[in-house]
Amino acid sequence: MLTRLNFIQKSMRQLLTTFSLTFKQWGLLLSLPILLSLGISYAITGYVVHDKAREVGNFNLERLDELLLQSDSISEFAMTLKEGDCGKLREYMRFRPYYRGVLLFNDKTFYCSSMTGNIELPLNSLLPEYQLKDSARYIVPETPARLGVPAIIVISKDAQTHRGAIVVLEGQYLIDSFIQPEVSPRPVDTVVLGLHGATLPSETHFGEGEVVSVLADDKEFLILLEMSNAFFWHFFWIYFGILLPILFIFLLLSGLLLWRKKSRHSLADDIRSGIENEEFFLVYQPVISTGDGKAKGVEALVRWQHPQMGLVRPDLFIPIAEDSQLIVPLTNYIFERALVDFADMEVEAGFRIGFNVAPEHFIQSDIEAKFIHLRDSLARIGVKPLVEITERQLLTTDICQRIEGLRQLGVLVAIDDFGTGQTTLSLLQTMPLDYLKIDKCFIDTIGHESVTSHVLDTIIELSHKMNYVVVAEGVETQEQADYLTHRQVHFLQGYLFAKPMKLEDLKLWLVKDRLN
Repeated sequence: MLTRLNFIQKSMRQLLTTFSLTFKQWGLLLSLPILLSLGISYAITGYVVHDKAREVGNFNLERLDELLLQSDSISEFAMTLKEGDCGKLREYMRFRPYYRGVLLFNDKTFYCSSMTGNIELPLNSLLPEYQLKDSARYIVPETPARLGVPAIIVISKDAQTHRGAIVVLEGQYLIDSFIQPEVSPRPVDTVVLGLHGATLPSETHFGEGEVVSVLADDKEFLILLEMSNAFFWHFFWIYFGILLPILFIFLLLSGLLLWRKKSRHSLADDIRSGIENEEFFLVYQPVISTGDGKAKGVEALVRWQHPQMGLVRPDLFIPIAEDSQLIVPLTNYIFERALVDFADMEVEAGFRIGFNVAPEHFIQSDIEAKFIHLRDSLARIGVKPLVEITERQLLTTDICQRIEGLRQLGVLVAIDDFGTGQTTLSLLQTMPLDYLKIDKCFIDTIGHESVTSHVLDTIIELSHKMNYVVVAEGVETQEQADYLTHRQVHFLQGYLFAKPMKLEDLKLWLVKDRLN
């Protein structure tokens, strides 16, 4: 357990160092998805709860509308009864939970109740008498049968007979059903129904929740709903729990992409300053002749000792240098560095130093002057430059002409990593070369049956027919060396003979190679 905690602690320190952020900055960065999740969750939940409240309001208004339609049907039946038929009305109104009852009246009095039978009450005992002249709907604070209990009344009036019916709906029972007590958490805490300035219940008591109003389609009834805080926070935490990991991952990936883009730009700046500060150095890997087993040259390989990042791999900084138009100044630096390294070296005449050169180097206006300087400077110590052209970019006709011009100046030219890049067979026919270097991926097929195992033999045979000097890269086993020697490959290069080494190690290695 302690080991795991130490590993996590070490990883966090490395992560903090990599992104060069203080703990305070990291705290702000990590709090960003939390704050965004809180804000977005709050906005989404507010919209959802508002929408749910309006849905509840519309649903309840539809239920009320259905009850009012049933009230009209009840009124039609009640008005067909004669004044002595109260028993039939009472029987008709049984088992109707939302209805308190029906009152029948004429132009003088209320004469029949579905609850108590025959009655005799003044017309103004329920409403002012003038309000009974036409069909209408009202909210009343109470009825004679149930004092203090509000209700909705539906008035139907026959203008010819002056007889009418009042259907009384249980107001509080209806409001309580609107709240949906069976749902947990409830969407709304309080519901108020409004009609013609009157409300049900008569006294409204809203809490701390937000109130949403929904108007009926006929613009007659208005329903006010207080949203439930419990319902709001219930969905808020659900949305927060969903959004937080999504936003965290999104911001993390976005940050990594931005950091990678920024790091590439900053690394390009570091390459530029690294050239100026001479942070780059060369290592050399010997190239062995299959004829006598002696080193006939080396390949110069660049390495970078970054002041903060330490030793940076070439596969990381070379592509960035190419993308940032820094490969040419870097290559020029390599030329000068090699001249300094070999200034006091003692090598056999004809010793070759291979330099990897990108095709864009050949479009520079001063290309011939640079290579003449390189050729002449190396010639003083008996060394010949070998330009190894990488295949990552397409060799255009103009570049091929420049390369042929260098050969005429006495600079040896090779195609590096043949078979893995842009070089085509037709290009080899039109652009004479001195050397062809076979990529390691083909050397690795020796001793293995695969689809590409016969490609190596084809490349070697082609090189012989075109009179190229053949160099095999990445030779790691004696089996590979024997195979290539048997097929008359001229030079071998790889870990079987020597790894890339610094200048001082190379000097000692060459001394031992001459003595063997």
